[in-house]
Amino acid sequence: GGAVGGEALKEVWEGRAENDIALLRRTSDKHKRLFAPYERGAGSEPISGRGVAAGKGFRLVWGDATDYADVEETVRGADWVLDAMAFISPAADYYPDVAKAVNTDGIRNIVRAIESEPNGAERIRLAYTGTVAATGDRLQSIHVGRVGDPLKPSIFDFYAVTKIAGERAVLESDIKHWVSLRMTFIMPMDYDELVSLRDPIMFHQPIDSFMENITARDAGYGLVRCLDIPDDSDFWRRAYNMGGGPRMRCSNYDYLNGTFRLVGLSGVEACKIGRA
Repeated sequence: GGAVGGEALKEVWEGRAENDIALLRRTSDKHKRLFAPYERGAGSEPISGRGVAAGKGFRLVWGDATDYADVEETVRGADWVLDAMAFISPAADYYPDVAKAVNTDGIRNIVRAIESEPNGAERIRLAYTGTVAATGDRLQSIHVGRVGDPLKPSIFDFYAVTKIAGERAVLESDIKHWVSLRMTFIMPMDYDELVSLRDPIMFHQPIDSFMENITARDAGYGLVRCLDIPDDSDFWRRAYNMGGGPRMRCSNYDYLNGTFRLVGLSGVEACKIGRA
């Protein structure tokens, strides 16, 4: 799943001597290039199109999470499922059907596949990545978010709606050990990616709203550290807001100022809308 999934893979890849890895990736030329080094590292032969590329301790399923057969193949024999999958905004705004297929139906496929494994609901642990967008904007009077806050996504935020439905599928499942990590805004680790957004969504968030961001690296690291949690811990069967901590907190005004300065502008006040 994007930046978080990539960072999580780096973490589990380091421990592949102790754990076998099965990964589901959507088939595309870009993904084929990105994951070729992992295939070579596992000694597997790259394949064209859909299918399974298996090597030493690493099985790469080229498919689609909206196809139950692909999910079932990936989950087969698993002890853990780390789910970093999401079809996010702004793409989710333009393709709501795809957002529902991935963020809701895809998660239901994962839950079904786990429950269909031998003793799966009892044996397999699931770490799911939700979103703090489920509880909407954080303006002055409610700028500190709590897990128990009402689920009230912002108007027109279809991404949040589909993720809420996906999280509900996890919470209401028969799986004994699950956790939902509600991620905040994921800061890319690559500069070009950070400043690449060219969409009106960058102006949708109120300028005086509050944020606690997290880097893709920390998000992936945190997801993988769920592997260390004992089965009898009260960590399980809960939802958590996951952010980067006090040093990653700012207002949207401060964030925009910093972002604009990265591209050579003096700040928010340098951007004015006027009539032609």
